[in-house]
Amino acid sequence: VSTQSTGKVWDVSTAECLTTMDGHTDKCWALLAGEEGEGSVVVSGAADSLLCFWRDITAEEEAEELRKDEEQSGKQQELSNLVRQKNYPAAFALSLALGMPYKCLTVTEKVFQDEDGEEVMRNLITDLAMDQLDTLLGYIATWNTNSKHTVPAQKVLFSLLSSKHFPVLARDSKMKHHWEALIPYTERHFERWTKLKQQATIVNYTWGRMKLTQV
Repeated sequence: VSTQSTGKVWDVSTAECLTTMDGHTDKCWALLAGEEGEGSVVVSGAADSLLCFWRDITAEEEAEELRKDEEQSGKQQELSNLVRQKNYPAAFALSLALGMPYKCLTVTEKVFQDEDGEEVMRNLITDLAMDQLDTLLGYIATWNTNSKHTVPAQKVLFSLLSSKHFPVLARDSKMKHHWEALIPYTERHFERWTKLKQQATIVNYTWGRMKLTQV
């Protein structure tokens, strides 16, 4: 209990605050702890003339977390199977739903390994809903921050900019933060590739002149 409007649960062995009970609007003066059924219950009273009942749901939260982990593991296994079967539309959609950018990157790289990969990617993007496009743009921005992933990021970005969705995306103010995240790194990668191309041209020219001299 505190002179504020909240109550706090502490771990006495670590002096760590485990949770804050925030249900009152005035100073909390009274607290009663007891058992209800198979769980614990706490009742708090405050100067706002309210009694708040708090139930310990730690076991339920742990069970729900375990269920989510098992479900996530199952989906990741399903994703691996879809990629192995080259079912790219289903794999791509699932990788977006998982909320894991680098799983989606793996699928993207697999798509581009095929001869018709760019056409497949354009078709995949055409079939996406607006919320999936929002997720994909966020993924591209994440990939684009690492020079190792520049090529697939830029390929997917080009496919997106070439799709029927681009006019809508360009007008959508909610997408602005994605474009702002993409532009600086894209410019940086373009400058790096331009310098590499210039250096390669100089090397090729020098090598050509050396062969002519030898002849």
